[in-house]
Amino acid sequence: MTERISEPHWLPVGTREDVADAGAVRVPGPDGPIAVFDTPDGLFALGDTCTHGQASLCEGWVEDGTVECPAHLAVFSMRTGQVRSGPASASATTYRVEVRGDTVGVVIDGSEPARPDERPPNRG
Repeated sequence: MTERISEPHWLPVGTREDVADAGAVRVPGPDGPIAVFDTPDGLFALGDTCTHGQASLCEGWVEDGTVECPAHLAVFSMRTGQVRSGPASASATTYRVEVRGDTVGVVIDGSEPARPDERPPNRG
C-alpha cells in the first residue's frame, strides 16, 4: 500500500534538456507513474496510466494541448486532465510542474486535488 503524502513534495524528473529531447518522460510517483510532457504551450504532467485501460499516456500522441492514448484513442486535456473524447470517461490526474534551476519536477500534494487552472511555467 502506498502512503499518501500529506505535504507538498517536489519530485525531480530531469533536466530541461532531458525532457525537451524526449518530448515526454515517465517517472514513478506515489500513486502510480506520472507522464511529464514538454509542449510548445509549456510543461504538463498527468497520471501516466489511461483511465480507460492500462496504456501509457507517455507513449501517446500530443497535439493542440491534448494527449491521445495509444491503445484506445481516448483524448485528454493536458491542462485539466478532462476527457476530450472517449472511450475514457474519467479524467486523468493532473500535477503542477515546476522548474528549479535547470531541473524539471512535479509537485505531489496528497492533501488537495491538483490545480488544473494553474498554467505551468512557459518554456523559455
